[in-house]
Amino acid sequence: MKTIKHLLTSALLATSVASFAQTTTVIITADSTVSTTHHRRTVERITSDFSVYLGFNNFGGSLPAGYDFRPIGSRFVALSWQKRIPLSVKGDTKLRLITGPEVAWNNFMFENRNTLVDRNGQLSIEQSDVELRKSKLVTAQLNLPVMINVAFRSGLTLGVGAYAGIRLDSYTKVKPEGASAVRTHGSYNLNPVRWGLTTELGFRGSSKLFFRYEPTSPFRTGQGPDASVWAVGVKI
Repeated sequence: MKTIKHLLTSALLATSVASFAQTTTVIITADSTVSTTHHRRTVERITSDFSVYLGFNNFGGSLPAGYDFRPIGSRFVALSWQKRIPLSVKGDTKLRLITGPEVAWNNFMFENRNTLVDRNGQLSIEQSDVELRKSKLVTAQLNLPVMINVAFRSGLTLGVGAYAGIRLDSYTKVKPEGASAVRTHGSYNLNPVRWGLTTELGFRGSSKLFFRYEPTSPFRTGQGPDASVWAVGVKI
């Protein structure tokens, strides 16, 4: 008797799974023949992506003297692990939620021989006595972006959202001509938490253009330049 119950239970589970996977319609015609039509359901699953952001960044707004950056040398890099969660995938326009952690680096490369120095909590721009091959401020932070992505029938995709993150590390890197680079780690009066807005534009299965904007200064109020931060580039 128990064996029969187990068989019936297994059959019921198998039937339920099959019913969820597809809908079966039975049509009986006048000549007593039976035809069966199967209508399969399309179920979109949550998928994972690994992406790399490469671009340029800079400060915006009114900056004190000395905060001039090399356009090409000031780079933005991020490594992102994202989940694509379907919200509405019926019809020609599909809607998804995209989120997941990322590690992002802002590199601000100073012009000329300028260097950023932190003396007892006060930031200042000083000129080096020797020629410098590079002088930059680097920040690393852990971000969590949240975006709504819309995919159109044409293949065009548009993502709009925001992100927030915490500072992992920050340092200056100075490399004189013909000498080794020197890294000096410190907080440099940077906020421990930063946030911003982000948008992405592209086509399915191809690289995307991205733009990010942080309206508030990365520095603590009154302890550094009151400047916004922007980044633009390609997501691959």
